[in-house]
Amino acid sequence: MSPQTDPEFLPFKLDLVARRVLLVRLTAQQRRDAAFLDERALPAGVDGGWLPLDALQFQGDAPPADAIFHIGHCGSTLLSRLLESWPQLQGLREPLPLRTLAEAWPQLHAPDSRLSPGEAETLLQALWAAWSRPLGTHAHSVVKATSGCNGLIAPLLDAHPAMRAVLLDMPLRPYLATLLKSPDSVRDAASAAAERLHDLRARGLGDGVWLHALSLPQQCAMGWLAERIRFDALARTQPGRVLRVDFEQLLAQPEAVLHTIATHLALDPAGVADALSSPAWHRYAKAQDHGYGREDRAHDLTLAMQRHRVEIEAGVAWVEARVQRHPQLQALL
Repeated sequence: MSPQTDPEFLPFKLDLVARRVLLVRLTAQQRRDAAFLDERALPAGVDGGWLPLDALQFQGDAPPADAIFHIGHCGSTLLSRLLESWPQLQGLREPLPLRTLAEAWPQLHAPDSRLSPGEAETLLQALWAAWSRPLGTHAHSVVKATSGCNGLIAPLLDAHPAMRAVLLDMPLRPYLATLLKSPDSVRDAASAAAERLHDLRARGLGDGVWLHALSLPQQCAMGWLAERIRFDALARTQPGRVLRVDFEQLLAQPEAVLHTIATHLALDPAGVADALSSPAWHRYAKAQDHGYGREDRAHDLTLAMQRHRVEIEAGVAWVEARVQRHPQLQALL
């Protein structure tokens, strides 16, 4: 069986310079164990190989995968693991080629782009078709994207009318506290800041904002605002196709929020009981061998609010100043 017809093979790495895609065989258990579908998920003696971009043509009649998009460090991995409580769902977390394509997407019309706009669209659909193929007893896939992939939400929804997406974020202060307690998390958010500022300016709401003039907390706050605006626009233009979820509400009212998500994704509501009893609630979502529950998070968040009060308030003040300049944004807060 060819890797393009065998659902055990996933697109694992995208090389735009050599115009090729690495396909890797991953079992259902290996996919379930992986918090990230990147080098950290590769098993010993991996089975796979490179395929030219022009040869990509994944076969299958599976419905398009649904998706979780998010602002980063807001519980998306936990939500993905909770959705695996429905036995028919295959969860795929942060496939690396999607991130590579998202990084290339803003430059598609530039002369130095390695993909034409048409090639990029074709490649996105081919990759999504591969990730949509369920494995074993699974009947459907839910892809959790990397936080820097939000520029691909609209192209994917446009291409797949049956696709549904969950857009996950949280209020500003706990978001900043979550980032600031980890230098790596701040770096992740700052890495996405350029694309988020580009989107903010494209909507006419980034006037006078220069990335080099923003402190790291301000860059994080700017990114939060840009994603709130993007998610709000998607919710208004794609009614019924996207569901906005507040992570703080998921923690505070898990049964009600999971019922809403299940309805949105056409899942049997009886599965909510299994999701509520999932061991994922008591483990750090990205490292399942590390105990970390809701109480642990609340404790860490309280400490971060205290230790990083000055930086958090600087970020909040930046957003408030932007809202004063554009009062129509007030409703998004």
